[in-house]
Amino acid sequence: MNTKHLKARILDLALQGKLVENSRIPNDLNSRIPSDFNPPFKIPNSWQWVKLGDLGEVILGGTPSTQNENYFGGDIAWVTPADLNENTVYISKGRRNITEEGLKNSSAKLMPKGSVLFSTRAPVGYVAIAENEISTNQGFKSIVLKDFAFNKYIYFVLKSLNNLANSLAGGTTFKELSSTNFKSLPIPLPPKDEQERIVKKIDELFSQIDILDKHKESLLKNIKHTKARILDLALQGKLVKNSRIPNDLNSRIPSDFNPPFGIPNSWAWVKLGDICEINLGKTPPSKDKSFWGGDYPWVSISDLIHRKVITKTEKSVNQKSYDEIFSKKIVKKGTLLLSFKLTIGKTSILGFDGFHNEAIASIIPKDAEQISQNFLFNFLEVFVKFAKYTPAIKGDTLNKEILKSLPIPLPPLDEQEKIVKKIDELFEILEVIENSL
Repeated sequence: MNTKHLKARILDLALQGKLVENSRIPNDLNSRIPSDFNPPFKIPNSWQWVKLGDLGEVILGGTPSTQNENYFGGDIAWVTPADLNENTVYISKGRRNITEEGLKNSSAKLMPKGSVLFSTRAPVGYVAIAENEISTNQGFKSIVLKDFAFNKYIYFVLKSLNNLANSLAGGTTFKELSSTNFKSLPIPLPPKDEQERIVKKIDELFSQIDILDKHKESLLKNIKHTKARILDLALQGKLVKNSRIPNDLNSRIPSDFNPPFGIPNSWAWVKLGDICEINLGKTPPSKDKSFWGGDYPWVSISDLIHRKVITKTEKSVNQKSYDEIFSKKIVKKGTLLLSFKLTIGKTSILGFDGFHNEAIASIIPKDAEQISQNFLFNFLEVFVKFAKYTPAIKGDTLNKEILKSLPIPLPPLDEQEKIVKKIDELFEILEVIENSL
């Protein structure tokens, strides 16, 4: 769920009169918009289109001379666009205050509490409501509203007009919205009681969205944990009904092997090297340009897209590498790749014929009647965690012998396929939830 877009959608509905019940008492303002104005959307009959400048007095900011120390460090709040961000609602002061003398010797004016501030350059579009008397620099154009306009409603309207304001801004060094264009911004104005009800509803909805956003990271962690738990249950034979046909492989694991968990009687413990061919990659001399930049993609760990198909690589090698470094033995499209040095357990499927470096292993099933490639793809990341059940090795790296010795809990082929199908179903549900956050 893109909470920023969701908030924007709420504002859209609010400004079209679709968020709360419309007032039965029409707005008694005469429309100040020219007759040839083409409104961007329809509004209720009790509302009116007005120009922002009709809602109150527009105040321009200013900056006292920075050469005079007497102008700064006083008691008057003075803000610049750098004191705001896109999430600011209320503001009481900026990073610097100015003195009475500074206020008098600049074009800045002291505005009352409740004034709406709008940054019109560097950047265009920040909005805030003054919590107290305040002044601004020339990066703002602010409005002191008349009684019929509710400041927080106008705040939300101006936030929704960010794109329009930026499109109307001009300038070469930096964009600035002119006073004329600022005053001419079209405002859909409901009666004041409805403005207040709209703001209350927006605040309620935004509060709920903020709670969701706050817990988003926790929810994502729970989804990740749930996926890991699904894989654990699958490898223990607890995800689907076990096959009645036992695996015809005799266990190739040494008799003194202490398995990390129990498996169904129809399964067998085998070594990865017994059921798969494991090939390591190579890297041509990095400083010799004669090997690089050809037609053959070359995969490094940074190119691996975990549990996805690799469709492109940062680097490629040429015919000389093909002939001299890789001995004309290309890695075929569809091959499973596994990182086993520094970054351990990252798995991908090769989306083209190509090559990979020595920190990546190609994992190729020896017999399609014994093991499903999809089963391997789902569990390679888990299998490398079993390295602790093989001879110890120092550092965040494995080697080919360790990979060959990895203990694999292997179901019969028909059960492997059922497990993969069930995992795909459950992961799809979790990913729908994940993508909606």
